This record gives sequence, C-alpha cells and structure tokens, in this order.
Amino acid sequence: MDRDIREARDKAVDALAVAIGFWGIDPLEARIWGFLFLSRAPLCLTGLAESLSADAQAVEAKLNLLKRLGAVKESAQSPGRDKCFEAEADFFRILQTVLKERREKEMGSALQEICDQRAYVEYRYDEEKAPELKFMAERLEKLEGFIHLIDRAMFGLRTFAGIRGMFRGREK
Repeated sequence: MDRDIREARDKAVDALAVAIGFWGIDPLEARIWGFLFLSRAPLCLTGLAESLSADAQAVEAKLNLLKRLGAVKESAQSPGRDKCFEAEADFFRILQTVLKERREKEMGSALQEICDQRAYVEYRYDEEKAPELKFMAERLEKLEGFIHLIDRAMFGLRTFAGIRGMFRGREK
C-alpha cells in the first residue's frame, strides 16, 4: 500500500473515531474497528498495535471488548501464535448487539433507580403532603416516561435491524 493510500486510510479511521465518539465509543476502539474494516485481510494484534501506534495490551483489551460486542471476530487465518482479527461488516448486526448490551447494562439500572426513587418520594408525599414532594414525584414520573420512550425507540431500531436481516438472504 503506497503512502498516499495509507494516509487516506489513516485520515478516514481518525474521522470515524471522531464521528462515533459522539455516541460514547472510545477513540481507540473506533480506530481499531476502522483499521480492520478497511483492511482486505485480517490483521494480527502486533501489526495492528504498530499501525495504530498504540500499546499492544491496550489494543488487545479493546479487541476483546469489540469481540464481545460483535464488531470484530477472530480470523481462522492466524499465522503463528499471534491472534488475527477482522471487522464485522454488517453495521446493523453490530448496532443490535451494542444496543442490547447498553440497554441491559445502563438503561435498565437507571430506569430501576428512577422508579425506586419515585416510589419513595410518592410514599413520603402520602405521609407529609408537602408540595415539593408532589412536584418531584411528577417530575420523576415524566423522566421515567421519557426513558421508557428512549427504550422503545432503541427496541424499534433492534426490530428494524432484525427485519432487515430477514430479507438479506433474498437479495441477488
């Protein structure tokens, strides 16, 4: 690969890291996935770390996370002892996995905490009848509704991705 093409790849990978960093994706994770996505052949850990000018242990840790999220997979073509990886190219498959994990880990616990606090504030309001408690309970109820809406929207994206996957095999 000549220098100009390497430079174009590197700029695209850096831009990807910035773009998806907006969604809370770590820049190194984005750069690893981008490098693998733009590579015709699987890349091994050592070469990937060198190409990214990153610590091999940090790259390995991020690769393990990306594997868990379904964004990368180990290649069957691993020469020697070094593990090699390739990017998952099905964006919707990655999106489904990431949304599912984030929903279970973050949304579920946040929603439960808001529900618990609303129940507590409502209990205290029933006993004390303080207007600020009624106000807070109403606001927590709105917040709970908003989080449910976001959760349903995420479920809609997962459903859309699943429907899209059903028709993939029929394309010719």
